[in-house]
Amino acid sequence: MRGNDARLWQRVVCCLLLWAAAPGAAPAQEKSAVEKAAVEAELGARASGLVDTDPLRSDDLGFLGPVNGTLLGTQHLDHFLTRFRAMLEQGGQPAESAPLSVFHFGGSHVQAGRIGWAFRKRLSEDRPDLNVSRGVLPPHRLAGENGPPDVRWSSSADWTGQRSAHRRHSGQWGLTGMEATAIQPDTVRVWNGERDGCLVDVHILAAPGSEWAWAPATADTLCLWTPDSLARLQGIWMKERHADLVYHDLGGNGASTAAWLRHPHLVDQWTHFPADLAILAWGINDAHMGRDRFNPDRFKERYGQLIEAFRTAHPDLDILLVTNNDSHYRRRHNPNAARVRTAMAELVEEWDVACWDLYGALGGPHSMDRLQTAGFAARDHLHFNRTGYALIGELLYDTLVRAALTSQDTR
Repeated sequence: MRGNDARLWQRVVCCLLLWAAAPGAAPAQEKSAVEKAAVEAELGARASGLVDTDPLRSDDLGFLGPVNGTLLGTQHLDHFLTRFRAMLEQGGQPAESAPLSVFHFGGSHVQAGRIGWAFRKRLSEDRPDLNVSRGVLPPHRLAGENGPPDVRWSSSADWTGQRSAHRRHSGQWGLTGMEATAIQPDTVRVWNGERDGCLVDVHILAAPGSEWAWAPATADTLCLWTPDSLARLQGIWMKERHADLVYHDLGGNGASTAAWLRHPHLVDQWTHFPADLAILAWGINDAHMGRDRFNPDRFKERYGQLIEAFRTAHPDLDILLVTNNDSHYRRRHNPNAARVRTAMAELVEEWDVACWDLYGALGGPHSMDRLQTAGFAARDHLHFNRTGYALIGELLYDTLVRAALTSQDTR
């Protein structure tokens, strides 16, 4: 922070006084031009008869594939599974150890925030002695996009957004793939509804040269301010003391492998974060096209470039690919999901990574029709509603817990 900027701390102090008296943070602005499917994913009604906290109890899901056999290349998750199993069995991480760190990348499925929310919720319920923490918060709602429903951004300034998934946008992106900007910025307030631990630090993600200051307003709310005339914000991480596991949700509407290759600061930013497991769930946008247009070899090449970049930042990182869910393209069944699964199975052998077969776990070909009928999927037969995303988070949790508790430590 610049030493001569006395006004900065005056603004922060004023923010603290005003915010402490406020009943709660409000969204920065109403959603504007957002995909109907994204809104449905966030606000869609639950499937009839479901227990809200456990989508797997639905009687309408008999077509789901078995958990066993959906994880390929389990041996390439040895580092993560060893630490995960130790944490589950011992009730936490040793005091001197960094938290177990999971990064989940993808498109709109991940941006909705429900997959990670369900994973963290199940882990907290199964192991109440663990401190399970949410990771980086991209400023989606600050820019008027959809995002996790229990994250709120508020500012009187006029903010706009730039995303790497938008071909006409350009930016100095890193981990989050988006950047919110404002001219003549005012104080930003962010509320994280999942936070209940002791705040130890805040990591602010921004373009090189940006300066930010922060101060806590309440136990779960921060005030942010920049002395720069042009504010550029890519995300924040509220670091909690003694966290056992941190799960980062880093998705973007429309994001693909090609979009994430447009991030000039991905490796630089990621080197400042501990990382044990990267879940790479790009593919639904890569393959949302006619069969003749989808090129599996080009798809694999882009994935290989991203795997190399991630391992440059963290050489010991374990990587888990996720196959596409079944979907429609132009109101017809899209056969490319099966081709993505084949391509990812080949990547397992070529790059020593693992792969979770979500396509098979959800029932394989035409399963999206059944999921939509059962009340788990959006009407476009591509996205899910909030209960459907929670279902995916539950399935991912069960798969990784089963793998951890049955794996053998070979290190």
